[in-house]
Amino acid sequence: MGLTRTGRAGLMSGVALGVMVINGGAAAQDEAATPLQRIVVGTGIDKVAIDTPQAVTVLDQEAIDAQQARTIGDVFSEVPGVTPIGSNSVLGESINIRGIGEALSGDESRIIIQVDGVNKFYEQYRMGSFFSDPELYKQVEVLRGPASSTLYGSGAMGGVVTFTTKDASDFLDPGDRFGGRLKTSWDSNGNGWLGSAIIAAEPVENLELLGNLNYRQSQDITDGQGNRIDDTDFSSVNGLIKARYTFGENDDQSVFASYENWSSDEDDQNYDQISWGPDFGDVDRTVTDQTAIIGYENAFHDNDLLDMKAQVSWSDTRVEQNNQDQICVQYAPAPAPPTCYYPFGLNSEYSYETWQGKADNVATIQLGESWMAYLTTGIDGQYQERRNPRDFGTYVRSGSGSHPEGETVNVGGYAQAELVWNDRITLIPGMRIDYSNVSVGSYVDGNGDTVNLNEDKSEVGYSPKLAAMIKMSDWFGIFGSVAHTERLPSLDEVFSNYTLNDIDKELSNNFEAGFTLSFDDLALEGDAFRLKATAFRNNVTNFYASYWDGTAVVTEVIPKARYEGLELEASYWTGSIYGTLGASLIRGENVTTGGYLNAIPADNAFLKIGYVYRPWNLDFGWKGDFFASQDLVGDDEEKTAGYALHNLYAAWKPTEGHFADSEFRFNIDNVFDKSYRHHLSDDEGAGRSFKLSFARKF
Repeated sequence: MGLTRTGRAGLMSGVALGVMVINGGAAAQDEAATPLQRIVVGTGIDKVAIDTPQAVTVLDQEAIDAQQARTIGDVFSEVPGVTPIGSNSVLGESINIRGIGEALSGDESRIIIQVDGVNKFYEQYRMGSFFSDPELYKQVEVLRGPASSTLYGSGAMGGVVTFTTKDASDFLDPGDRFGGRLKTSWDSNGNGWLGSAIIAAEPVENLELLGNLNYRQSQDITDGQGNRIDDTDFSSVNGLIKARYTFGENDDQSVFASYENWSSDEDDQNYDQISWGPDFGDVDRTVTDQTAIIGYENAFHDNDLLDMKAQVSWSDTRVEQNNQDQICVQYAPAPAPPTCYYPFGLNSEYSYETWQGKADNVATIQLGESWMAYLTTGIDGQYQERRNPRDFGTYVRSGSGSHPEGETVNVGGYAQAELVWNDRITLIPGMRIDYSNVSVGSYVDGNGDTVNLNEDKSEVGYSPKLAAMIKMSDWFGIFGSVAHTERLPSLDEVFSNYTLNDIDKELSNNFEAGFTLSFDDLALEGDAFRLKATAFRNNVTNFYASYWDGTAVVTEVIPKARYEGLELEASYWTGSIYGTLGASLIRGENVTTGGYLNAIPADNAFLKIGYVYRPWNLDFGWKGDFFASQDLVGDDEEKTAGYALHNLYAAWKPTEGHFADSEFRFNIDNVFDKSYRHHLSDDEGAGRSFKLSFARKF
């Protein structure tokens, strides 16, 4: 199955541009703010996105704020190749990158999610995998494809998503000792609102402190037909505290610490947060996610061979469930009473508690008049305990067939070199080696008896890569990469049904190639155009695919699978007019059978056109989201229709007067109240929503 062109109703069915002028807006567009010119820090050496030989998208603070996102999944609407999956519930979201990622499968290490360098992952039957709030972050980077495994961990076949939290320096002008920001927002769909307060301080020179507290709540949202979408109501309290002290003769050293907490406490929620199925009843559920970090940095001002950073961290994601409903099944004909039982216990707690440590160094080496080398080396490790005690009244059962308790130890070392010749040629070879050990001890079975296993399994994974970028001229560049990665089996896969399974590693061989265009003064003096196009093919051996077959979740080992596709990012701007475009086409083939793979998103594109009225610093425009129908589906998947969504936005950042240092935003999402369903979602999409926000720095 190649990248054949297929008819897709709705993909390019966007209509006219709607323009709206209000007394609200955003910062003027400039070159540094456009997607392809944003700085990428997750590729070894900082560089702009268009100059990386890998598909990467950076969302900065302006891009995150402009989304007025309700959940983390909303943040990715302008990232080609990335699709939120699961549901509209804040507790039911996961992420799919380039077709990899399924709501009912364990995608541990296939997609690596990090917060300030700390790995975050959670898996529970019928739940999402990452719980947080967009208001905590100032930057999100998405590195697509296995080439990111070198720096982040073997097995990242889909890619890596890194979140960076806000810093005190983001809210302090030079010389300030105290500052901050207050923000509130309202969303008409679900009558949701946000309250946020940030306090930043530098009480003594070089000591920066930050406190951030956010409260977000929403009632159930409605779809395009006005129907309520079950269990999309929630409330969450989340916050962040950070401290950094800089010292040394040249201020080249610093120590830092941070603590982040997100929590939600909801009663009478569906146990199933993905498809809202009634089969598992309701539950009272408290979800808490915590991350704590301490670290040290030293740039070694007088030594180009040393620029190091080290940190240790603790992460804990925990779901407590109480008052679980009984499930009653009529096994015998009436008048025989039905059989009632608690499928997951009266009360239960699912937790992932992880201790991590990492250290890396970047050495800068002058190889000659024309060649520079940047060598990144590092080591990281983690120890994770997974627990899920469930109270059945007369005994507490630990673990389950699909979610065993146990421990995981991962240790990895990596090296990546970036060789640059005259800013024209960049070569990036890299290698990573990971060791993994998963183990289980004893568990309590369904009869309340203790069973001693004391089993473990170890594996070693390798992730070599070679990437290159060549600027053929000032306006044209080509790039490509070859990357291999090996995903080490997870605890679930090794000990499914508490039996030691002799399973093989997943192996991925990925090939990418593309080109870039960079034009200045193209049509008007001072304008600029940027474009980056990427084609990829990812061949996977021993692919573990999980899906719902109508009665149970089934895991199938596919001997050979293939993902391939095209991604496009482009931007154009003048002094006032700007536009961005993103598109993604992905195919997935079960090479062994010739059929289609599950969880392949529909072909999609977005187009954003805006105008900045500089005398008022007023920014307004239109954005269209276009999705094709998806009929290239697996036997157990439903087809979905294509659709187009139209959105309007406006923002105003006054620089003078009483509202100086303020920010007003007004968005209308899904202007025409379109009824639709994302192909990788199990519920209907959100209907029309009016969004307002106001923020004020002080």
